[in-house]
Amino acid sequence: MTTDRLSADLLGSNTIRIRIDSNVYHSSDMCMRCRGGAIVVRADIESIIMASGPIPSLIVLRERATSNNRETPLRSLSIQTGSVEAAAVSRGVDGVTTPRPITHDLFLDTLTALDAKVERVEINQYDAPVFYAKITFVHEEGDSMREVVLDARPSDALALAVRANAPIYIEDDVMNRVGTILLRNDEQPSRDEELEQFDRFVQTLSPDDF
Repeated sequence: MTTDRLSADLLGSNTIRIRIDSNVYHSSDMCMRCRGGAIVVRADIESIIMASGPIPSLIVLRERATSNNRETPLRSLSIQTGSVEAAAVSRGVDGVTTPRPITHDLFLDTLTALDAKVERVEINQYDAPVFYAKITFVHEEGDSMREVVLDARPSDALALAVRANAPIYIEDDVMNRVGTILLRNDEQPSRDEELEQFDRFVQTLSPDDF
Protein backbone atom coordinates (compact mmCIF):
# COMPACT_ATOMS: atom_id res chain seq x y z
CA MET A 1 0.00 0.00 0.00
CA THR A 2 1.26 3.49 -0.80
CA THR A 3 0.22 6.74 0.82
CA ASP A 4 -0.13 9.92 -1.24
CA ARG A 5 0.12 12.90 1.10
CA LEU A 6 -1.76 15.29 -1.17
CA SER A 7 -2.95 17.30 1.82
CA ALA A 8 0.08 19.40 2.69
CA ASP A 9 -0.40 21.90 -0.13
CA LEU A 10 -3.93 21.12 -1.27
CA LEU A 11 -6.27 20.58 1.66
CA GLY A 12 -4.53 22.10 4.61
CA SER A 13 -3.24 18.73 5.92
CA ASN A 14 -6.82 17.53 6.40
CA THR A 15 -6.80 14.79 3.78
CA ILE A 16 -4.55 11.82 3.07
CA ARG A 17 -5.33 9.46 0.23
CA ILE A 18 -4.22 5.87 0.68
CA ARG A 19 -4.10 3.69 -2.42
CA ILE A 20 -4.31 -0.04 -1.83
CA ASP A 21 -2.00 -2.47 -3.61
CA SER A 22 -4.31 -5.14 -5.04
CA ASN A 23 -1.77 -7.79 -4.09
CA VAL A 24 -1.88 -7.03 -0.36
CA TYR A 25 -4.62 -9.56 0.19
CA HIS A 26 -6.18 -11.64 -2.53
CA SER A 27 -8.34 -14.76 -2.69
CA SER A 28 -10.24 -16.57 -5.40
CA ASP A 29 -12.52 -14.74 -7.84
CA MET A 30 -16.17 -15.39 -7.09
CA CYS A 31 -19.60 -14.11 -7.92
CA MET A 32 -22.28 -15.77 -5.87
CA ARG A 33 -25.90 -15.85 -4.81
CA CYS A 34 -26.09 -15.21 -1.09
CA ARG A 35 -28.64 -16.38 1.45
CA GLY A 36 -32.07 -15.02 0.54
CA GLY A 37 -31.39 -15.20 -3.19
CA ALA A 38 -29.68 -11.84 -3.71
CA ILE A 39 -26.78 -11.63 -6.17
CA VAL A 40 -23.53 -10.34 -4.69
CA VAL A 41 -20.30 -9.39 -6.47
CA ARG A 42 -16.74 -9.73 -5.23
CA ALA A 43 -14.96 -6.47 -4.38
CA ASP A 44 -11.62 -5.20 -3.12
CA ILE A 45 -10.65 -2.06 -1.24
CA GLU A 46 -9.26 0.27 -3.88
CA SER A 47 -8.35 3.28 -1.73
CA ILE A 48 -8.95 4.93 1.62
CA ILE A 49 -9.24 8.70 1.83
CA MET A 50 -8.38 9.79 5.36
CA ALA A 51 -9.79 13.12 6.49
CA SER A 52 -10.16 15.12 9.67
CA GLY A 53 -12.45 17.81 10.99
CA PRO A 54 -15.82 18.13 9.26
CA ILE A 55 -14.66 16.24 6.14
CA PRO A 56 -15.76 12.57 6.14
CA SER A 57 -13.28 9.85 5.32
CA LEU A 58 -14.02 7.52 2.41
CA ILE A 59 -13.45 3.83 1.78
CA VAL A 60 -13.63 3.05 -1.93
CA LEU A 61 -14.48 -0.51 -2.95
CA ARG A 62 -13.81 -1.73 -6.49
CA GLU A 63 -15.65 -4.57 -8.21
CA ARG A 64 -13.22 -7.35 -9.05
CA ALA A 65 -12.74 -8.30 -12.69
CA THR A 66 -13.60 -11.93 -13.43
CA SER A 67 -13.96 -14.08 -16.51
CA ASN A 68 -17.69 -13.26 -16.44
CA ASN A 69 -17.40 -9.47 -16.53
CA ARG A 70 -14.29 -8.73 -18.61
CA GLU A 71 -16.32 -7.06 -21.36
CA THR A 72 -18.45 -4.87 -19.08
CA PRO A 73 -17.43 -1.73 -17.16
CA LEU A 74 -16.44 -2.36 -13.56
CA ARG A 75 -18.10 -0.46 -10.72
CA SER A 76 -16.89 1.16 -7.52
CA LEU A 77 -18.67 2.02 -4.28
CA SER A 78 -17.65 4.85 -1.93
CA ILE A 79 -18.63 4.56 1.73
CA GLN A 80 -18.34 7.55 4.05
CA THR A 81 -17.01 6.86 7.52
CA GLY A 82 -15.20 8.52 10.39
CA SER A 83 -11.45 9.03 10.47
CA VAL A 84 -11.00 6.58 13.36
CA GLU A 85 -12.92 3.86 11.48
CA ALA A 86 -11.00 4.50 8.25
CA ALA A 87 -7.71 4.31 10.17
CA ALA A 88 -8.76 0.96 11.64
CA VAL A 89 -9.30 -0.45 8.15
CA SER A 90 -6.00 1.01 6.95
CA ARG A 91 -4.08 -0.54 9.85
CA GLY A 92 -5.61 -3.90 8.99
CA VAL A 93 -4.51 -3.62 5.36
CA ASP A 94 -0.99 -2.67 6.47
CA GLY A 95 -0.85 -5.50 8.98
CA VAL A 96 0.10 -3.08 11.74
CA THR A 97 0.50 -4.74 15.13
CA THR A 98 0.35 -3.07 18.52
CA PRO A 99 1.85 -4.11 21.86
CA ARG A 100 -1.66 -4.77 23.14
CA PRO A 101 -4.50 -5.82 20.79
CA ILE A 102 -6.97 -3.16 19.74
CA THR A 103 -10.67 -3.97 19.38
CA HIS A 104 -10.70 -5.68 15.98
CA ASP A 105 -7.55 -7.68 16.71
CA LEU A 106 -8.94 -8.76 20.08
CA PHE A 107 -12.18 -9.87 18.42
CA LEU A 108 -10.31 -12.02 15.91
CA ASP A 109 -8.16 -13.49 18.68
CA THR A 110 -11.38 -14.39 20.52
CA LEU A 111 -12.80 -16.07 17.41
CA THR A 112 -9.64 -18.12 17.00
CA ALA A 113 -9.78 -19.23 20.63
CA LEU A 114 -13.37 -20.37 20.05
CA ASP A 115 -12.53 -22.28 16.84
CA ALA A 116 -14.43 -19.76 14.74
CA LYS A 117 -13.43 -17.49 11.86
CA VAL A 118 -14.72 -14.75 9.57
CA GLU A 119 -15.94 -16.47 6.42
CA ARG A 120 -16.98 -13.39 4.41
CA VAL A 121 -18.48 -9.91 4.72
CA GLU A 122 -21.22 -8.36 2.61
CA ILE A 123 -22.36 -4.79 2.03
CA ASN A 124 -25.99 -5.75 1.71
CA GLN A 125 -28.19 -2.67 2.08
CA TYR A 126 -28.29 1.06 1.46
CA ASP A 127 -30.81 3.37 3.11
CA ALA A 128 -29.57 6.86 2.29
CA PRO A 129 -27.18 7.91 3.62
CA VAL A 130 -26.44 4.74 5.62
CA PHE A 131 -24.85 1.49 4.35
CA TYR A 132 -25.42 -1.80 6.16
CA ALA A 133 -23.28 -4.91 6.26
CA LYS A 134 -23.33 -8.53 7.37
CA ILE A 135 -20.49 -10.66 8.67
CA THR A 136 -20.68 -14.43 8.21
CA PHE A 137 -18.81 -16.49 10.79
CA VAL A 138 -18.23 -20.23 10.76
CA HIS A 139 -17.69 -22.29 13.90
CA GLU A 140 -16.44 -25.83 14.15
CA GLU A 141 -18.79 -28.09 16.11
CA GLY A 142 -17.32 -31.56 16.10
CA ASP A 143 -17.32 -32.83 12.53
CA SER A 144 -19.70 -30.11 11.32
CA MET A 145 -19.52 -26.37 10.71
CA ARG A 146 -22.08 -23.92 12.03
CA GLU A 147 -22.66 -20.65 10.16
CA VAL A 148 -23.66 -17.49 12.03
CA VAL A 149 -24.58 -14.19 10.32
CA LEU A 150 -24.50 -10.91 12.26
CA ASP A 151 -25.36 -7.33 11.29
CA ALA A 152 -22.46 -4.88 11.37
CA ARG A 153 -21.34 -1.43 10.36
CA PRO A 154 -19.48 -1.56 7.03
CA SER A 155 -16.36 -0.07 8.62
CA ASP A 156 -16.23 -2.82 11.25
CA ALA A 157 -16.97 -5.51 8.68
CA LEU A 158 -14.16 -4.27 6.42
CA ALA A 159 -11.72 -3.89 9.33
CA LEU A 160 -12.31 -7.53 10.23
CA ALA A 161 -12.20 -8.72 6.61
CA VAL A 162 -8.75 -7.27 5.88
CA ARG A 163 -7.37 -8.72 9.12
CA ALA A 164 -8.87 -12.16 8.51
CA ASN A 165 -8.17 -12.13 4.75
CA ALA A 166 -11.87 -12.78 4.24
CA PRO A 167 -13.61 -12.00 0.93
CA ILE A 168 -15.68 -8.84 0.58
CA TYR A 169 -18.96 -8.87 -1.34
CA ILE A 170 -21.42 -6.16 -2.31
CA GLU A 171 -25.04 -6.87 -3.14
CA ASP A 172 -25.50 -6.25 -6.84
CA ASP A 173 -28.61 -4.13 -6.26
CA VAL A 174 -26.65 -1.81 -3.95
CA MET A 175 -23.86 -1.48 -6.49
CA ASN A 176 -26.34 -0.73 -9.27
CA ARG A 177 -28.13 1.91 -7.20
CA VAL A 178 -25.24 3.89 -5.73
CA GLY A 179 -22.09 2.58 -7.41
CA THR A 180 -20.13 4.40 -10.09
CA ILE A 181 -18.61 3.09 -13.33
CA LEU A 182 -14.84 2.57 -13.43
CA LEU A 183 -12.58 2.89 -16.44
CA ARG A 184 -10.91 -0.24 -17.73
CA ASN A 185 -7.14 -0.52 -17.25
CA ASP A 186 -6.42 0.47 -20.85
CA GLU A 187 -8.56 3.59 -20.35
CA GLN A 188 -7.09 4.59 -16.98
CA PRO A 189 -5.26 7.93 -16.80
CA SER A 190 -1.58 7.86 -15.93
CA ARG A 191 -0.41 8.56 -12.38
CA ASP A 192 0.61 12.13 -13.27
CA GLU A 193 -2.70 12.75 -15.05
CA GLU A 194 -4.62 11.45 -12.04
CA LEU A 195 -2.76 13.81 -9.69
CA GLU A 196 -3.33 16.71 -12.07
CA GLN A 197 -7.07 15.92 -12.16
CA PHE A 198 -7.18 15.82 -8.37
CA ASP A 199 -5.27 19.09 -8.16
CA ARG A 200 -7.73 20.78 -10.55
CA PHE A 201 -10.63 19.46 -8.49
CA VAL A 202 -9.16 20.79 -5.23
CA GLN A 203 -8.58 24.22 -6.77
CA THR A 204 -12.33 24.48 -7.42
CA LEU A 205 -13.17 23.97 -3.73
CA SER A 206 -14.04 26.75 -1.33
CA PRO A 207 -14.42 26.77 2.48
CA ASP A 208 -18.20 26.65 1.98
CA ASP A 209 -17.86 23.20 0.39
CA PHE A 210 -16.80 21.81 3.77
